[in-house]
This record gives sequence, structure tokens and C-alpha cells, in this order.
Amino acid sequence: MPPPPQQDAAEIDLGKIPEKLRRFFLSRGVRTEDEARDMAQETVLRVLQRMSRGELLQSTEAFALGVAKNVFFEYCRRVVKGNAQDGISGAIEIPSDDDPLADALANSRRLLVQKALGLLPDRMRSLLVKRFVEEVPSRTIARQEGISTDAIDMRVYRAKRELKKRLEDSRRGPSSPSPVAPKAREDE
Repeated sequence: MPPPPQQDAAEIDLGKIPEKLRRFFLSRGVRTEDEARDMAQETVLRVLQRMSRGELLQSTEAFALGVAKNVFFEYCRRVVKGNAQDGISGAIEIPSDDDPLADALANSRRLLVQKALGLLPDRMRSLLVKRFVEEVPSRTIARQEGISTDAIDMRVYRAKRELKKRLEDSRRGPSSPSPVAPKAREDE
């Protein structure tokens, strides 16, 4: 039995949509062509899932663009979240070949973060990697450690503070002494 005429039109319409979606994502500032294609594919998949439930859409393209906006907002949240991790997740990213100066600066920062991570005690380093690189939720880590989520959050806070201190020490380098408060004389 042939599919209903509306479904046929939707399938034909769906054939043009991936290219329009790719352009949509690139016009919104998605960094690479591959990311734009992946996001277009994710959008089409969500549209097809909706259609597989037997729902007929008035305009497949309009619905796909609505879904694309949600996919784009999810992408933006991931990018912001990745950038907000004090450089920890950036320590493992592979540079692109688009801008050599930007890559050099990014590599410099990654090296500083990797050096600072290497200077941390093993427990702090593994906690930061687990929490921010592997993106394991605090409650899961707390369950694994057998302690409260608040205790894990405090350890993460202390580890981030220590990492920041080590980063600042790395930036200062061996030539410039670290600022030390003058000692009070005992005879005063």
C-alpha cells in the first residue's frame, strides 16, 4: 500500500532540508563544516523520529528549523560549558589548522594547564579530570567515594583553586619570585 500523499511530500521535502540546515548552522557561527553537518543530521533524525510516531507535519521544513534552533541552543550550551571549565577540558582538545596564531596561543595555554595539572597531587588531578573532562556528575563521584555530594563539591572547589594557583605560578616562571609577605621581626 503506498504511503499517504502528505507523507510522500514530506519525504521529498526532507531531501532538501539537510543542506538548508547545514547553511543555517554555519550562518549561526558553528565552527566547522563537520559540526554543521552533524547538527543537521541530528535535526533530521529528530524530525524523522517525530514523523515515525505517525504525526503529520504541516510543514516539514518549518518544523525542522524549529528543531534546528533547539539543536543549536544545545550546541551553544556545550560550547559555553566547555569554555567554563578553567581550561581543563581544553587541555585535551586537538588544535585546528585554520589560524596558526590562535593554535599557538591555544597550545601554549594547554601546555600551561597540562603542566599545572601535572603538579597537582594525584587525587586532585584525577578528581578534576573525572569531573570536568569525563563530565562525571558530582553525585556519581560521591557515590563511588562513599561520601556526600557536598564533600565532593568542596574537593572540586579546592582542586580548582589549587590548579589556578599552580597556573599562576607556571605563568610567572622560575625567573620571577613569587610574592611573599614580609616576615614580622621577633624583636618588635
